[in-house]
Amino acid sequence: MNNAKLYMPFQALKGYEEAIKKAAKEKTPRRILLEDREESINYFLNNLNLNDLVRIIYYNKDNYLLKRGIVFKIDRSKRYLLVNNIKIAFKDIYDIEVLE
Repeated sequence: MNNAKLYMPFQALKGYEEAIKKAAKEKTPRRILLEDREESINYFLNNLNLNDLVRIIYYNKDNYLLKRGIVFKIDRSKRYLLVNNIKIAFKDIYDIEVLE
């Protein structure tokens, strides 16, 4: 009997590792904003202040991410904000909410 087989890692689910890798590579297409949502986001951005605590959903490369943090910078001319040192372009924002 080959003792090496006794120490091989056990894989309970065949193909599980490959499925995890595939799921990690899947892309979420960017959603088109409806006019009322876009107006709502613009309203929040116009009334946003430094040090506001926000919850923001934004598109980052291939997926949407949820971030909660403090607004450190608002650059209205270059159209981006800095939330916890993450630069988020206005065009990538899907939803934003000021928390209290």
